Amino acid sequence: MKKLFLIFMLFHLGCLSEERNVKAEIKKGYLDLSQHSFTDQPFVALNGEWKFFWNTAPSQIQETNSDLLLDIPKHWNGYKMDYGSLGGYGHASFRIKLKLAENLNETMALTVLEQDTSYAIYVNGKYLGGSGKPGSNPNEYTPQVKSTVVVLPQTSEITIDLYVANYVHRKGGIWNDIVLSTYTKAESRLTKRKINETMLSSILTFVGFFFFVMYFYNRDGKHTIGIFLFSLAVLLRTISTGERILLEFADLPYWFLLRLEYLSWYWSAPLLYHYFYTIFPEDFSKRMGTFFYVLSSILTIGLLLPPVYFTETASIYPIAFVANGIIIFIYLYRAYQKKRMESKPLLFGMLLVLVAATNDVLHAESYIHTTYIAPASVVIFVFLQVITFGRIVRQTMTKTLEFAQEQKQLSNSFSRFVPTEFLYHLGKSDIRYVDLGDQVQKRMTILFADIRSFTEFSETLTPKENFDFLNSYLQRVGPIIRHNNGFIDKFIGDAVMALFPYDINDAVKAAVEMQDAIRIYNGHRANCGYIPVEVGIGIHTGNLTLGILGEHKRMEGTVISDAVNLASRIEGITKLFSARIVISADTFIEASEGLGYHYRLLDRVAIKGKTESVFVVEVLDGYEPEKASRLISIKDDYTLALDAFRRDDFEEAMDGFSKLLDKNPDDSVSRLFLDRCREAKERSKMEYGS
Repeated sequence: MKKLFLIFMLFHLGCLSEERNVKAEIKKGYLDLSQHSFTDQPFVALNGEWKFFWNTAPSQIQETNSDLLLDIPKHWNGYKMDYGSLGGYGHASFRIKLKLAENLNETMALTVLEQDTSYAIYVNGKYLGGSGKPGSNPNEYTPQVKSTVVVLPQTSEITIDLYVANYVHRKGGIWNDIVLSTYTKAESRLTKRKINETMLSSILTFVGFFFFVMYFYNRDGKHTIGIFLFSLAVLLRTISTGERILLEFADLPYWFLLRLEYLSWYWSAPLLYHYFYTIFPEDFSKRMGTFFYVLSSILTIGLLLPPVYFTETASIYPIAFVANGIIIFIYLYRAYQKKRMESKPLLFGMLLVLVAATNDVLHAESYIHTTYIAPASVVIFVFLQVITFGRIVRQTMTKTLEFAQEQKQLSNSFSRFVPTEFLYHLGKSDIRYVDLGDQVQKRMTILFADIRSFTEFSETLTPKENFDFLNSYLQRVGPIIRHNNGFIDKFIGDAVMALFPYDINDAVKAAVEMQDAIRIYNGHRANCGYIPVEVGIGIHTGNLTLGILGEHKRMEGTVISDAVNLASRIEGITKLFSARIVISADTFIEASEGLGYHYRLLDRVAIKGKTESVFVVEVLDGYEPEKASRLISIKDDYTLALDAFRRDDFEEAMDGFSKLLDKNPDDSVSRLFLDRCREAKERSKMEYGS
């Protein structure tokens, strides 16, 4: 960024630079340039003693040995006459005689920059051009300020008369250099001046618009609107002074341009102060800013008066203008001492603007004869603000990214306690928006998984071993649930409650994969000398209420419904049948067409808390592959035996289940039904015997 700024500075200064004027020393209205080389020193400022003819037009001049002399460039205000000092109003002619070389091959030209407030150029008694219309009274006078280039005749003896009139401004006379050069050099310089001012205006417009747009993206960044308003004020001053490039686009009257010039001048100081106040409110005085605002407002109202009145402020306001810059610089230095962010480049930029503003004020008051450099310095200053703003934006983006990363980490941390899927189905995008009582009704599949005989098992372990074991177990089953589009609602000791909001088969598939993972886990445990664990899984599908339960200081996400209770009871049924995976009839019916696993019907089972028994189904794929294959191969025989049991044909059922056990001694379900058949048969004998 520093290299970019250096390149910009060199380019900017290169565009602004122009060959310097050589100041001539005119004596008593005469200048001999017959030996001057316009090749080595192409621009000669005709400074020195011009003959001065007050209230006299060029055609009325009668030269004498006692003619008055006035050093120019200089206003005629305060010039001592026999009857007193001159004011700003009036008209006068200025005359010099030039002697040029006889052998000049190039066409010479005279460049007259803006004067207060109209002028006409006469060469050897012939009118060649000017600005506005000077006259002996206000009725014959038209004010206008602009630069003029006139071609001089091809002769070595030249008399130049500059006729100046002013009836609207507080000051009158010649206050800018009158430059002699070749015509090509004069035209090139004037064109370059216009290009420079156009370039400055374009940069100010672009930068101002840039900050204006940025303000709408960040309404809290009030400094962006501050630099926009300051850039706008300097832009208005740039196009209404100097070459007044505004006239290239619109033919505007003098009174409008003059008021625009003063308006931009009045408001540049308070707007600059306001800009810095928005950046460093702790270091800048709000009262001081209010003072400059009030002063500028009063002066702005004064623009409604004729120019003769409000132009008088030009002798007073520069003090306030420069004082404003000094105060800003002092406050900025304090901010720099306190190591405020980006105060160093702002301090340098303000010093540059302060020096330039002082130069322009002194130049405008004819104390020094330089050129206006404030617009150029403001462009550099504003470019510094762009760099500063860019660095601030970069730092802000870095902090924003860091904050976003922290928020992401925080969100990930929260998601470990409240799953993002839970929030999604609750209709919340972020846990920050969750409130007590939020709830929604959904139809989901509930999965309960519980470790068999965990109480007895845990008594053999220390508390730390219990935690380590459970975490090791849950680390294996948790990812399986998420992989199958489910999410864990809660851990209840050694039990896991998971919800599957989309497809019933997701839950069944997860249950089968969980049993596979537990078998692998048991293999690792066996290698370490630990006893294996068995897990029963119950699944049910139904309507439930998902929401936030608790009180304002302690809340948690939970699920409440009869379906949840039933899923928990079905998991308990696995103990009754010594089964691995049991699903409810509701789940089986809804998934039967798409159920990609083998199953067998169990029985109607009484559920605590329900008046009607519930029919349950066993998923055979939950067993080891060898056992599952054996159970699947005898599924038809099992169905026949179960049908006999349900018809109370206990003899046939006993025969069927006995044959099944001969083939599969570890078929716990067939063994249970065989025992039930025997119990039923014994009851029948007892009843019959009685």
